[in-house]
Amino acid sequence: MRSIQGVARLGIAVLTAGAAACASAPRPSSAQSAPRPAGPTADERAIAAASAEFDLGREAALAGDFVCARYRFSRAIDTVRPPTGPPPSDSVESFSFEMYEGIQRYEALAGPTEEAGTSSGEIDPEIEAQIESPETNPEAIATAREAVASDRPAAVPDVPIVVNDSVLRVIAAFQSDALHDKIQAGLVRSGRYLPMIHQVFAEEGLPQDLAMIAFIESSFLPLARSNKMAHGIWQFMPRTGRQYGLRSNGLVDERRDFEKSTRAAARYLAYLNEIFGDWYLAMAAYNAGEGKILRAINRTGARDFWHLASTNAIRKQTKNYVPAFLASVLISKNPSHYGFEVVPDPPLEFDTVRLERSISLEDLSKASQFPLEDLQSLNPELLTAVTPQQPEGYDLRIPDGTLGTLSLVVAAIPTTRPPEFKTHVAKKGDTLPKIARRYGVTISSLASANSLSTRARLSRGQEIMVPEKARKTAKASTPKVAAAKSNKTTKSAPPAPAAAKSYRVKTGDTLYQIALRHGTTVAEILAINGLGGSGLIKPGDKLKIPSQ
Repeated sequence: MRSIQGVARLGIAVLTAGAAACASAPRPSSAQSAPRPAGPTADERAIAAASAEFDLGREAALAGDFVCARYRFSRAIDTVRPPTGPPPSDSVESFSFEMYEGIQRYEALAGPTEEAGTSSGEIDPEIEAQIESPETNPEAIATAREAVASDRPAAVPDVPIVVNDSVLRVIAAFQSDALHDKIQAGLVRSGRYLPMIHQVFAEEGLPQDLAMIAFIESSFLPLARSNKMAHGIWQFMPRTGRQYGLRSNGLVDERRDFEKSTRAAARYLAYLNEIFGDWYLAMAAYNAGEGKILRAINRTGARDFWHLASTNAIRKQTKNYVPAFLASVLISKNPSHYGFEVVPDPPLEFDTVRLERSISLEDLSKASQFPLEDLQSLNPELLTAVTPQQPEGYDLRIPDGTLGTLSLVVAAIPTTRPPEFKTHVAKKGDTLPKIARRYGVTISSLASANSLSTRARLSRGQEIMVPEKARKTAKASTPKVAAAKSNKTTKSAPPAPAAAKSYRVKTGDTLYQIALRHGTTVAEILAINGLGGSGLIKPGDKLKIPSQ
């Protein structure tokens, strides 16, 4: 978000100043918010005024004053997208869309604790248990200290490395009988994904050793799922995933896609570093949520992670998160030195085939004689065995070197209609098993369609998507199949509006508030309703809301 993030680098000092932003400052008109320099255009004045209001809203959000933050953000929106008047210019409209995205990030700080950050403090349960209460002793810690002192890794870490008692305890725990084999298996498995992660992080300007966050989060298991609904190798929570463009709609859950989720994780980590200016604090926020870490810093006055970890302002699990990361980086650079025999798995290699219709992976497996499990492991985002029907086509990963063969196979197999969904509104006492029995579906398919644990508790009024069975239609005599290698760009048709639900505008509603309430963006609402640049709405208007 160049226009907003470039205004000023965020500093921790804004925490104390921001709390009084609304209380002490008058509520000026947009013209007063940004003094007019000599000769600016009307668009430049509007952008400057909106940026000034955005800054005040950002500072208030970081200080925990969300009433003030929402007021300032609303003023910023009204400045660039007034309710009356001519449509905004292209430059103002582009700026406003970027600003909406920035506002949603800071509004997320006010979210429920289980929706903050990524894994809501959850990491691999076995690793977590040993980190919090390491089964170690002074002799094991001394051995770990000697190993670190004598370590001569072939590659130098590109993140700051601190070795203290907290880090040594984690190294000793990793070397223990309880965790040794699990750590070793994760290091072996990392070979499949690290080259891709390193490439993405290089493109995003991040230290490549941050890839080991995925080791701590999931042990590089794309289907990893916590009991808090975090999914994938980066363990994104649903709302954070949506904020970074990861769809979850009952057919696909892009948090489980190792490439898409890695790109999202890179951008989220860059955002956290923008807030804190320190990778250790950014990692703590990745684990616990930026709101918790900002409030802890505000309460304690801590300016670095180790100072913060010495207080009671953050949970023990978060205190051990950075030491676990540092231990994993040290071990990954020279595993045999620390007692791990690691031959990394080869990097995943695959082709992609562009599908313009839905097919069953089971049909593809039978016709091609490729194991269904192989196709599913290459496409972990698929929640069913049927590929989705998308206006732009769907890129299905297939085994490397099979592009020509499978293109012909795909042309010969029938089109399969993707599963459809009913919506069930949970009542008091509803559980997933109870709903599954009512609709004649399996508990696992119901949980998967809603990104929930099979033991998840439901709240009254919660909407649950109930999948129906997929149906085959007819063989395509002239199927449209476009093939492409995974590293090439293919042309696609412009996307059509997503499936939508209806919403009637109420008095006082703004597009931003509606988008925030429904987990979408103003840009998507404008597009699906054909509102163009004006975005004018009035009470009683019926809007289509994109399904997420």
